[in-house]
Amino acid sequence: MAKSRRNAVDKLKTLLFGKDLRVTEGEPYTEVREFDFSSYYPEDKYIYNQSSPNENVYDIRDYGADIENKDNAQFINKAIEEAHCTGGMVLVAGGDYFSSTVTLKSGVTFFIEKNSSITARPDGKGFEDKKALIFAENESDIVLTGGGKLKCNGHLFGLRPVAYKNNTEPAKYIDVIEMRQDYRSQLRFAHKSKYGGPVSMKNCSNITVDNFIIENSAYWTFKLSNCETVNIKNFIINNNRNVANADGIDIAGTSNVNISHCFISTADDGIVIKNAVWLGNNNAMHDIHITDCEIISRTNAIKVGTETTYDISNISVTDCRLFMTDLYPGSVSGISLEACDGTVLSNVRINNIIMDRCTCPIFIRLGNRNRASAVNAQSANAIEFGAKAEKGGELSRKLFGGKSRISDIIITDVKATGIELPIMIAGYKQKGKIKRVENITLKNIFTEYADIPETVDRRVFIPEYAKVYPESWRFRNLPAYALWIRHAENIIIDNFICNHRQKTWKKDIIKEDVI
Repeated sequence: MAKSRRNAVDKLKTLLFGKDLRVTEGEPYTEVREFDFSSYYPEDKYIYNQSSPNENVYDIRDYGADIENKDNAQFINKAIEEAHCTGGMVLVAGGDYFSSTVTLKSGVTFFIEKNSSITARPDGKGFEDKKALIFAENESDIVLTGGGKLKCNGHLFGLRPVAYKNNTEPAKYIDVIEMRQDYRSQLRFAHKSKYGGPVSMKNCSNITVDNFIIENSAYWTFKLSNCETVNIKNFIINNNRNVANADGIDIAGTSNVNISHCFISTADDGIVIKNAVWLGNNNAMHDIHITDCEIISRTNAIKVGTETTYDISNISVTDCRLFMTDLYPGSVSGISLEACDGTVLSNVRINNIIMDRCTCPIFIRLGNRNRASAVNAQSANAIEFGAKAEKGGELSRKLFGGKSRISDIIITDVKATGIELPIMIAGYKQKGKIKRVENITLKNIFTEYADIPETVDRRVFIPEYAKVYPESWRFRNLPAYALWIRHAENIIIDNFICNHRQKTWKKDIIKEDVI
């Protein structure tokens, strides 16, 4: 329980901060609790009425699909094969169809009619190879549309949370240690039966998603790996906000992506940009543009990182609303920009962002975790699918060690209310060497603290945390409330205001090793 001041015993207990409340054993916990899903769900704002096609149509019912079948994958895949030959449209209409993995082909438009769906088999079987409900590899010119849904039964593949109910009340005191524990206690960590996620596309090009809904994911919801030219709009992801590791859109090693007018509510990162060798990525990625989106995330609404080995550049995020409803604590961060495994992250433009209850509004973190030397493709995700992680890294420690950089970031016109941590910008010092975040501009930034007193938690020094998982909560209760900067160069602050109504032991701005 958070308190006004930490005594000596409390401080000793903080040594256990790295200990986790991760549940690893037990039977699947299938109850849907109140507030698992957001009370704010604006479907009519994002999904429009769309007429069913009448030419070059391949209706899955003509191939044997039936709402009474236990698994319709073979019938749906047969329709896709024939539509692939003519550049046709596969029609899903007439209700909810249970299925295991459906494999899309080039030139196919997959049309799920409004009030119809493809629903993941509730036993999790039939997904072993692809670990996805919808899968495509080495294909092009794919369209997902129609206004219907993928229903993914994510709540069936997790373990009982530590907490007996979801927390809908703010803490008495702002205390990051308690905040993290409270959040972790509400999560449903993966049961070994977890089948995968709703959509996975690898090495594909010219992907269009327009007027489409995915709900209740068990894992990464929409995964794009090594793809090229992706357009996503009028799109909804509505997940159980306590299903661990249920990201919204994962853009991994994928370039030329446009995401606009989307609503995402999920347990893990809302939109996350990654580029890591252990994910199968193999080259620099560039040109990711996100605009006019509403994102509810229990972790980071929009993030670059955590898995970053190859370079990432030319990112824009504009006109977005990032927020949390119903649950406490709020999102870990609104915008998180990270480079810790070898990536050079550059040329990022963020403008006109409204945030509410994102505990850390902006987190910019340069580190040297160098994870490619510690994990491989199997071990990185082994625990999520009931496997034992193999030992050994993907690549030599020397290949990406100390190579990460962050530079040329411009963030303008941000209004963030209900924050509980300062904006954080941090490079690192390791083995006597300093690596600085470079060329950052913050302009027209307004932040307002949650009207809650803060636990007094003074520390002699703030550790570097250069080699650990990069996250704003890792730094705990910092001694600044508006802006904390360490190991940085050429930081421009123009028109920055932070309102803090409570009496506080913290300074407004702290700069350490800033040149």
